[in-house]
Amino acid sequence: MTCLASPSHVGIAPVQPDRPLRTVPLIFFDLETTALRPDRGGRIREIAVVDQNGIRFDWKSDHDAPSDQAVARRLPRLLDVLEDRVVVGHNLSFDFRFVTYEAERLGHPGLDLRYVDTLGLARALLDAPDDYSLGPLLAQFDAAPDEALHTAVGDALATRTLFWHLVDTGGLTTLADVGVKRLRWHG
Repeated sequence: MTCLASPSHVGIAPVQPDRPLRTVPLIFFDLETTALRPDRGGRIREIAVVDQNGIRFDWKSDHDAPSDQAVARRLPRLLDVLEDRVVVGHNLSFDFRFVTYEAERLGHPGLDLRYVDTLGLARALLDAPDDYSLGPLLAQFDAAPDEALHTAVGDALATRTLFWHLVDTGGLTTLADVGVKRLRWHG
């Protein structure tokens, strides 16, 4: 059995690719930002992490431009939550760019997490839809979002719904089937 990760600080067992999905502690993650690039002034303004039971972490800035202190206070808790489970998100490269930028800026020692991107999964499983954003993908399954899209909570909940529809459509049963990957970054 190959383990994808075995960091000593993680509260779960190392991720095993042949582990059945229904036994894996998954979290569904999204963030919203003020712009498209953190290196050009974009900042995190909303964060949400949900699991099968509901919301585990939710933060929304009171301002259009969040303060450094607001992000700095929440980032350690967010990183703990992300590193403690398999993260599922939609277009995670965008979200991770902001998370790693903020972590580096605030002097965090790094990240070691496992993730599944529903964007890549949808591209692999679905017959070339015109639009791979969450709303149109959910519509392909006749699924309505639980909350408004383009909010961190709404998108995290929509990602959870989309993930399970993709799993069912593809007959996927293990972490290897959904293409679990590892992000390892050291500041």
